[in-house]
Amino acid sequence: MKKIFLTLLVLVPFFVKGQSIYDAYNLSASYYQGTAKSMAMGNAMGAVGQDFSSISINPAGLGLFRKPTFTFTPSINTIFTNSYANGGKPGFDSKANLSINNIGYVGVNKSGDNTVTWAIGMNRTNNLNSKTFFDGYNYNNSLIDAYFAEIIANDIYDEKELEYYSPTYIYPLWQTYLINFEQDGTLSTPVPAGNLRQLRDVNSWGGTNEWTASSSINFNDKLFFGVSINLPYISSKRVSDYTETFKHESEEYFWSQEEILATTGWGFNSKLGLIAYPCRWLRVGAAFHTPSVYNLTDSWRTKTTSTLDSGSFEYVVPTSYFSYSLVTPWRANASAAFIFGNFGMITADFEYVDYRKIKLSDSEFDYSEYNKSISNTFKPTMNFRLGTEWRYQNYCFRGGYSFYGSPYGITKLDYMRDAISCGFGYTHHFLTIDFAYVYMLQNHNYNLYSQYTNYYDQVVENNIEVYETTKLHSIVVTLRLKLY
Repeated sequence: MKKIFLTLLVLVPFFVKGQSIYDAYNLSASYYQGTAKSMAMGNAMGAVGQDFSSISINPAGLGLFRKPTFTFTPSINTIFTNSYANGGKPGFDSKANLSINNIGYVGVNKSGDNTVTWAIGMNRTNNLNSKTFFDGYNYNNSLIDAYFAEIIANDIYDEKELEYYSPTYIYPLWQTYLINFEQDGTLSTPVPAGNLRQLRDVNSWGGTNEWTASSSINFNDKLFFGVSINLPYISSKRVSDYTETFKHESEEYFWSQEEILATTGWGFNSKLGLIAYPCRWLRVGAAFHTPSVYNLTDSWRTKTTSTLDSGSFEYVVPTSYFSYSLVTPWRANASAAFIFGNFGMITADFEYVDYRKIKLSDSEFDYSEYNKSISNTFKPTMNFRLGTEWRYQNYCFRGGYSFYGSPYGITKLDYMRDAISCGFGYTHHFLTIDFAYVYMLQNHNYNLYSQYTNYYDQVVENNIEVYETTKLHSIVVTLRLKLY
């Protein structure tokens, strides 16, 4: 029992709430969802300015606005995910959603040679919508074998100890007759060790919206200084279904476990930025983003069902609520824009972020081991964005590329993102309408059992590696109205 208690001190942050270090990363990442102009230019807006979404990258860009402006940007996002493992047939799923990338107003106040510009509104900094499906045939083992390894490693001998140790993941399997403790101390299950079909479906919703109050000072069109005070809001929900089907004496049976996790909460951060004109053809920028400090609440529950030779069973763990604090990493951004008269520009942004700095805390749980795992798993990385814009009369033509480094380090491929984009805009008097198309590609691989237990590597012949490829297509439209 003492061993169980010590293990719980380490694993409670991982399993009591259904969160993992990868969830902490997803809640801390920023994949800017800006205006159509910004998206078409790869969001390389650190030294460009005069665009509402540039506030999220470098608030000094606000100072380049000349007129009061209202901005509104809706977008349509379609996500396609392919997954496969162990030579099984590929799984495919897709999802489409409509989102608001930003809405805001910019005001301009002139005072002599200097101009003070301010803005209020919202920018979307992350899209958490996705849908994945895995379907594979396993000849060697079941997830229950990994659970058996966990039970044995922690000296659990009956259902009471099991309920104390894992009330939401493993104990429900005992309640649904998937796990039995035999009198001789061994474990048994009606689920075969292999020759079964495994399916996993994950559906996610939500994103991060950053509400901002920003201001910038324009010093005679040579130097711009900006600051923003921001209230980011996270709202996400994930429904996961894991199922195993198998045959016994020509009859088909199955067991499944559904998990529902929802996270909501407000945060606070600030951003500082500078833009300077060292010469007519060059504009340079720098920005610093403080860590975001969130107060988050999770709601979480599981439902386990089984259909066996002995009957059908169900066990539902009631919804639980947990509150905790999340601190995201700080960010540093350096940027440059090469100006070609009134005809065009080429822009580049470099962004540094260290995901080892993610921290969680709570008055009821000790997150020291969780935070240590984050620090040991993640590494510093770089994001790079490149964009261009060219003008002809009232038209603008744009293109861009963005690279977001893996949280495991700049040389790693897992979770690395690449995106290419293009778009155009048309201005008629006070109204500008911009369009953008973005194609994003991300690869991710993981062990199927690692989503449920840390003991997956103790399963004999365990090679259930899932390979996922996610492709995102976004169509973005921005309406900009200059007010005089």
